[in-house]
Amino acid sequence: MSLSRRHPVLIITSLCFILLAGSWGLYLRTQAVLSSQLAHLAVQSLPSDGPTPTLTIQKTRARGWPLGAWRRLYGVSFHTHLNGADIVGATPTLLLGGDWLDWAHALTTGTELPLQLPESTILRMVHDGESLTLRLSRAKLRISKESTPCPPEARCHDHGSLPLYWAHFHISTLEVASSQLSYSLTLRHPAGTVRFAPQSLTHPDPALQNRSLLSASITARELIYPSTLLRDFRIEQLHSAFALLPSNGPVPANPHGRNGPSMSAWPDIPLRLRIHELSATIRPLARTEQKTPPPHLSLGGELYVPAFSGTVSVSLTNWQEPLHNLLQSSWVQHNVPIGMQGLLNEMMASPRMISLASHPLTVSIPLDHGVPPGLSTDHMQTLYDRLRRLAPHQP
Repeated sequence: MSLSRRHPVLIITSLCFILLAGSWGLYLRTQAVLSSQLAHLAVQSLPSDGPTPTLTIQKTRARGWPLGAWRRLYGVSFHTHLNGADIVGATPTLLLGGDWLDWAHALTTGTELPLQLPESTILRMVHDGESLTLRLSRAKLRISKESTPCPPEARCHDHGSLPLYWAHFHISTLEVASSQLSYSLTLRHPAGTVRFAPQSLTHPDPALQNRSLLSASITARELIYPSTLLRDFRIEQLHSAFALLPSNGPVPANPHGRNGPSMSAWPDIPLRLRIHELSATIRPLARTEQKTPPPHLSLGGELYVPAFSGTVSVSLTNWQEPLHNLLQSSWVQHNVPIGMQGLLNEMMASPRMISLASHPLTVSIPLDHGVPPGLSTDHMQTLYDRLRRLAPHQP
């Protein structure tokens, strides 16, 4: 090889060697940072108003060079206590850290390093014999903590400041189960941000009534609901924005007694659930030509927790084509008098109805323990069974 050709090769080789050496030095430095974070992981990530949280890790391994730096933790479990509820979690594997892009993002945004949960993870909250369980699959979270000044009129218990926890997450699938439900809900690809301020709940103070103890903005690609109620539809493009606030009101009475069906894993103190948005697209499974976008359902309102009593406003857009398909169905043609069919078709074609078609249908619904007053879950199921037998089917 000539000298002219050997010179660029030496330069490239030297650069590669320098990059590898720098990467190795950066790797050792970041692994030292990970060791320090690992020693205080429970304190940083697990808020508690009771005993000191416990975190168990069976073993750890340093990994990542030359692409990044992370610690792979095996056999991870934790236990903490909040507001009368025990919160536990377990996962076979947890990755603390990430590639160099993750590190650069953490340094530039001031957030903690990502927590990656490549396998199935269980989180459970238990209170008074009732439980709420979350099963996460392939989750990635960024958890950080900050403090804001305490209002002068409030009684803060953390050196005059309010601790705030932030969690940015993306999950492949999230399954939600409750001891009060005979089925589970599954969200596909949920992502979003959760803001948690535990002091408003653990130390109720009138000066903090308008400060949310938990707020969230979450999206999901699809909701899987095993009930036959939705077997003909897919619920897609979910968006939610809500806040949980303390309330000065009394705890709503449980008409079923202490162990009645309205009890839940929520603490026995009054809270307000303010729903800014809860919306989804309802797409029929039947493959028919859609002339307009599929129906879109959204609701908002405020409910008292744990009774889930209050008022919600429900709005339905793009409702005109489903109604038109209903009027043209074989069930209507065989069960509705011809005169009535003609009247309904004329009404649908009237200028007034055409002008209304561009507006959403909106209704406000009061709720008492999750259902409209005068109804119960048994009544709702009976009504649904009767309507199901009368349900029209597309020809």
